[in-house]
Amino acid sequence: MASGLKRRAAGVFGKVAAPVLLRLSLGQLPEPAQRAAFLHGFAFDPLQMPPMLRGLLAMPRGRRMLRDAAAYGWHKEQDNLIDGATPALGGNIYTAWTGRGVSFLHLEKCGGTALMHCLAPAFHPLQIYPDDHRDLPPNLMTRLPALRGVAPDKYSLIWGHYDVPTLQRFAPAHLVFTLFREPKARVLSLYHFWRSVDPAAIDPELSFSVSLAHRLSLEEFLSCDDPMLLDLIDNLYVRRLTGMYATGAAVDPVSEASVAPAMAAIEALNFVGITERMEESLARLAANMGMAAPEAKPRANVTAENYRAAGKWFRKMERPEISQAAAKWLERRTELDAVIYAKAVAGFDAAG
Repeated sequence: MASGLKRRAAGVFGKVAAPVLLRLSLGQLPEPAQRAAFLHGFAFDPLQMPPMLRGLLAMPRGRRMLRDAAAYGWHKEQDNLIDGATPALGGNIYTAWTGRGVSFLHLEKCGGTALMHCLAPAFHPLQIYPDDHRDLPPNLMTRLPALRGVAPDKYSLIWGHYDVPTLQRFAPAHLVFTLFREPKARVLSLYHFWRSVDPAAIDPELSFSVSLAHRLSLEEFLSCDDPMLLDLIDNLYVRRLTGMYATGAAVDPVSEASVAPAMAAIEALNFVGITERMEESLARLAANMGMAAPEAKPRANVTAENYRAAGKWFRKMERPEISQAAAKWLERRTELDAVIYAKAVAGFDAAG
């Protein structure tokens, strides 16, 4: 009897307070169906928790908010928040990957960030290799995990701007995969992306490549012979497949002779996707991993749209014209990668 009276009293109070409570909780007035679900949960006495939480749990949107709040709290305790928010690629605290470990060779401007938005939620955060410098490429960052007491092969997911030799050394048993994009389009996208970064948001002494893109025309940029820049724009696929870099070398080791070992490295990869065929690539990768394919083509880190996002990292920029001289340099910077890309596309077609 008392329980029934308590439930009826809660129902009456809920009807009166619901507009205010839901406005404060959801940030907007609820639709009738949402309000009805909230009121039922608010008055449903057997759940041993405060009425407000019961009401939110009864609503699909309320459940999502509470789950997001719990995830935020977990990442805050782990000191994982990025700019005060839950990391977008930080995994999912409500799941755990039980399949074979995977390593993703993330090549700049090949759709890797979009792919990771689909892949990361399948892994618990503690299953993702916690490299604070996964955005730094191998020519700029030497990785010696044994010296830091880290065992990468204990993690189910490794991803970042590594190279094939590094990933094979990190976790030999992992499924290793990558995405390739038409090489000229990749280089042009990288230049445009770097130019779109707000100069006020970077330290030009540290972000040297971004600074060069700001200062140099496209032709000057492509013809620049700084070894650290060459390792990012000159036949990148060959370099990341083989681990050959101009940085620190007396003579750049990449030449036509490097194509053969690069081809052999592709053969050793477990999966190669094509950026221009992202949906098909993701579906095949998901099948290889034994997970559900994403419902829609992902989009993330799109240069033409980044300036609309919150924050001050990016600015709106127009794409530069490609002069004849720039076109010749672009051809030179991608001639070996063009061979690699052709092989990747042919392999993708054959596997389909």
